[in-house]
Amino acid sequence: MPTQVYAQLSIDESNARMGFSGEHAGMKFEGIFKKWSATLTLPPAENASIEASFSVNSAHTGDSTYDETLPEEDWFFVEKFPNANFTSTSIELKNNGYLVTGTLTLRNIENEVNFVLEKLNKGYKADFTIDRLAFDIGKESDPEAEWVSREIVISLTID
Repeated sequence: MPTQVYAQLSIDESNARMGFSGEHAGMKFEGIFKKWSATLTLPPAENASIEASFSVNSAHTGDSTYDETLPEEDWFFVEKFPNANFTSTSIELKNNGYLVTGTLTLRNIENEVNFVLEKLNKGYKADFTIDRLAFDIGKESDPEAEWVSREIVISLTID
């Protein structure tokens, strides 16, 4: 019987991309985290897991207004919460990838997220949406999400 091979990957900003996107005043914006790392041990490994950490202070959009605002107390509050983390709680093998469930911690607030880590011809890709208000991001200045979209898409691309 052949041995099943599983993927064990160590990734960071040098060999993958972690981005985010949303809308501000009806205009789309996107950015990346310049400093982050993750370790993925994928099924059929018995100890399948994904652990990721990213420096929220490294968020970069290329727009000086956004880049100066994101670290502030109302948004990422990097002085008090410099890192965000993701820890998987389950990973299931699916047809074209993996169904991942885990806990995302931002601003010391934990929320469950689910996403599909899609296997590509070369690498992997995942997108999932978070409710920024559930993490108290921009809650003081835009509590009704009138200016900045409530839903922010987090994306991961591994080459």
